[in-house]
Amino acid sequence: MLTKHFNIAPLSINLNTTIPSVELKSELSLTDPRSKYSVQFDINEVIHCDGVLLCYSHNDESITWVWNPLTGEKRWIDTSNPRPGCCRFFDIGYSRQGDSSNNNKSYKVLSCYRGINVFEMYDFNSDTWRSLGDISPGWCLLYSEVSVSLKGNTYMLAIDYTKPPLNVVSVLKIDYSTEKSVAVPLPYQCRTFETSCISVVREEKLAVLLQPDKGSKTEIWVSNKIDETTAKEVVVSWSKVFAFDLSPDLEIPHEGSFLLDEEKKVLVYCDTLIDVEDEGDTKNIIYFVGEDNIVTTVDFGVDKVQVCWHAILNYVPSLDKIKRPQGKRKRGD
Repeated sequence: MLTKHFNIAPLSINLNTTIPSVELKSELSLTDPRSKYSVQFDINEVIHCDGVLLCYSHNDESITWVWNPLTGEKRWIDTSNPRPGCCRFFDIGYSRQGDSSNNNKSYKVLSCYRGINVFEMYDFNSDTWRSLGDISPGWCLLYSEVSVSLKGNTYMLAIDYTKPPLNVVSVLKIDYSTEKSVAVPLPYQCRTFETSCISVVREEKLAVLLQPDKGSKTEIWVSNKIDETTAKEVVVSWSKVFAFDLSPDLEIPHEGSFLLDEEKKVLVYCDTLIDVEDEGDTKNIIYFVGEDNIVTTVDFGVDKVQVCWHAILNYVPSLDKIKRPQGKRKRGD
């Protein structure tokens, strides 16, 4: 999980007890590669892809780290913004070269400028950035802050304006082999959701949390294994795992992150609460929500200042190597 100190910490969760337990282990940190004094690199966002983490900072978008915590391998990428005034987000994925073995993964970093849908791709092999233009024409990436990686591709919630007059919320898949986007239909069409989040189950399936409106139950849906893709959309079916009622004390925003134990039907979600009446103190909490509507909370204490929004993600260790840069970094056309 992403901690209040802008670091990453392994989090062990045990659901085999009456009350779920959480063990937060020693935090892992990165340093600014440009500093001679081991200045900490503040991690605001983290994306997991097959054991490799992409870490970037809102405070300094000029560099981004790619890191395998298991092997200790890491590499920083020059992500200096050539479009001043335009904010952007990053994702990580890979294409395959030849067979499906781990040795043939070709990692890439994706950059997208918010609001104008201009995409760029960084290739680890060539050590260059390339402009892809708009690979999601007709889509509005409102929820781009929260995305997940599954089998080397990025999935995010977005609004599909290619299907007027509904303009429905859907999932957008970005394929790193074709460097194109394709739609993944949700279980049902809806123009807006009170709450919608996306996650991954056991590195095999997508999971979505959907609440159509305030009066509806919050539903958890899981996809089948995603394999087939047509020219315009992914062939996918969904199964509803369970539904529950959100209490007034538990709100899950669009930018929230969650984990799902499909077998036990338990949702794990973390949030940072701000007490506006008490000098802005913040409280970091992990929630466990089951189909019986019982909510269990684990409190990580109160901080006097808001330092970092917590985020939780599924991490599967791997021995994937991070290719070292060859020669001088450069920006391609």
